[in-house]
Amino acid sequence: MNVAEAIAEILRREGTEYLFCFPTTPIMDACAEIGIRPIVVRQERVAGNMADGYSRQTNGKRVGVVSVQQGAGAENSFSGITQAFTDSSAMLVIPGNWSIDYASLPPNFDTVKNFEHISKWADRITSKDGFLPRMRRAYTLLRNGRLRPVILELPLDVASQEISDFSYAPVVQYCSQADPSEVKKAVDMLIGAKHPLIWAGQGCLYAEASKELVELAELVGARVTTSLMGKSAIDESGPLAIGAASFSKNALVVKALAEADVIFAIGASLARDFTAAHIPTDDLDGNPKRFIHSNVEVSDVNLYFSSESVLIGDAKLVLRQMITYIREKGIQRSEQHVGALKESVAFQKRAWRDSFEELISSDDEPINFYRVIGDFMKTFDPDETIVSHEPGVTRDVLVPHYIATKPRSYLGWGHSTQLGFSLGACLGAKLAAPEKMVVNFMGEAAIGMVMGDLETAVREKIPIITIIYHNSLMNNYSRIIPKAAKLFKSDELSGNYAAVATALGAFAERIEKPAEIIPAFHRAIEAVKRGEPVLLDIICGNQPFISYGGEDLQSLRDIQQKGGYGS
Repeated sequence: MNVAEAIAEILRREGTEYLFCFPTTPIMDACAEIGIRPIVVRQERVAGNMADGYSRQTNGKRVGVVSVQQGAGAENSFSGITQAFTDSSAMLVIPGNWSIDYASLPPNFDTVKNFEHISKWADRITSKDGFLPRMRRAYTLLRNGRLRPVILELPLDVASQEISDFSYAPVVQYCSQADPSEVKKAVDMLIGAKHPLIWAGQGCLYAEASKELVELAELVGARVTTSLMGKSAIDESGPLAIGAASFSKNALVVKALAEADVIFAIGASLARDFTAAHIPTDDLDGNPKRFIHSNVEVSDVNLYFSSESVLIGDAKLVLRQMITYIREKGIQRSEQHVGALKESVAFQKRAWRDSFEELISSDDEPINFYRVIGDFMKTFDPDETIVSHEPGVTRDVLVPHYIATKPRSYLGWGHSTQLGFSLGACLGAKLAAPEKMVVNFMGEAAIGMVMGDLETAVREKIPIITIIYHNSLMNNYSRIIPKAAKLFKSDELSGNYAAVATALGAFAERIEKPAEIIPAFHRAIEAVKRGEPVLLDIICGNQPFISYGGEDLQSLRDIQQKGGYGS
C-alpha cells in the first residue's frame, strides 16, 4: 500500500462517496479502486462548488472532498475554495504537487502558501510518516468548530511512497454547552424584553436545531428571522417565522428589526456585509439595542456588536439549555401574549403577500419574474425541493418571497457573491439528497460563467433543474454604470441558452409566454425523473421592483417615480 492508497482508505472510512476532481490527481485512481466515485468536472472551480453544496446539504456530516492536479488545477480551484471559506462550509481539498523537494520553489505554485488565508488549515504532506497525523487533524478541524476548508497538498513522489499497514478511526464531532450563568442571563434578557427577536444563522442548520429554535421562540414570545445562509433553519410558514434578514427583505423583517430591544443571534456571525439587513442602533424607545450572541466559537463575538450575554457552544445544545431553564423556572410567556404575536405576524404576512399579487399573477410579456416564482411555488412541493439562487435578481426576489419549509430546503449563500456558484452547489446537493427535486435560479451572467458544467450534470447523470432569468441585461446595472451602458451597451448580454444546453445533452426549453411556465415545469419534473438534467430558459422583462427596504409594491412604484431603485 502506498500513501495515496492509504489516504483513499481514510476517506472511505470517513464516509466519502464522491471525489470532485479534474484529472489527474494524486489520489483519483486509488479512490476509484475502492468505490469512491470520481465526479469529473469541466473546471476546477465547480469541483469546489459541488463539494461545498454536498457538505452544506449534509450539514457537514459528510464532507465534500476535492482533488486537483498540481499547478494549474490548484490555481483554477481557488475561487471555489474562497466561496466555501467566506460562507463557512467544510471541504477537504487535496491538490497535487510535482515533488516534495521543489514544491515551494518557483515557478511551481505553492498551494500551502497561497491558500492559507482561505482555509482553516493548509499544510503539505511531506513524507509517508506525516500523512496519518495530518489526515487525523484535518478531519478534526472539518468536523468541529466553525466549518471551513482544509487544504492538504500531496506531492506526487510522497503519494507513491510505500507504507506498512496503519491504524485509523474516524473522527467524531465534539459538542459543548454554554456557561450556565450566561444561559440564565440570556433568558432573563429575553423574558424581560418588550420585543425580543431571534436572528438564526447557518449554525442552527449545522447543529440541526430547528425544533429547538421554534420551541424557544414560543416560550419567550419572539419573532424569528434568519441570515441569508440561515434561510430554512425555521419553517417560514410557521407562526413566528418572519423571513430572512438579507439584502432584500420583507416588511416584517424591517419592522421587527426596528422594534427589537433585545436581539438573540444564534449560530450567526452578525457580519455587516451588504447581504445582511441593517440593524438600527436604537429601539423604538430610543434605547440602544441589547445583544445576546451564541456561536460555536468566539471569533465572531463582540466583533460588529457588543454583547451583554455570550453563549459559546453548539446551537442545539445551547437552545436546549435555555428551554430547560425556562421550563424548570416556569417563566415562559403567557399563551395569550404569544397568541397575539402570532396573529400579528399572520396579518403582516398576508398583507405583504397580497401587495405583490399583481406581479405574481402577471400576464405581461416579456414574462415578469415574480410570475415565474409564483408559478414555481404552485408547482413544486417545498418540503421535497431544494432551491438556490444567484447574486442579483434571482436572490433578491426569491429570498423574501419563496417560503422555505424544511431545513436545507433552501441553499442561501453569498458572503462572497461569485456568479455561477449555484450550479455546482446544487449538483453537489443533489448527490447528497438524490430523492429531492433540486432547482437553481440563475441570471445570464451567472450561467455564462459555468455553462460548460451542464455537460458534467449530463455525463455524470445528476438531474437538477436550472431556471434562467433571461432578459438580455445585467439587471439595473444601467444606474451603476450609466455611461458605459449608454455608450457601449456594457450592461447587455446575449445568448440562446436553451440551444446550448440541448447541444450539451440536457433537456431544455425556451419559454416566452406566462401560460407556458407551469406546463414547462411539469415537463422538467418528468425529465428529472428520467434522470435528465434540465435547463429552462425563461424570457423575462427587466425587474425594477425589489424590496431592498421591505417595501410593498405600491411603495416600490412610488420610489421608482422619484428616480430610485429600478428607475
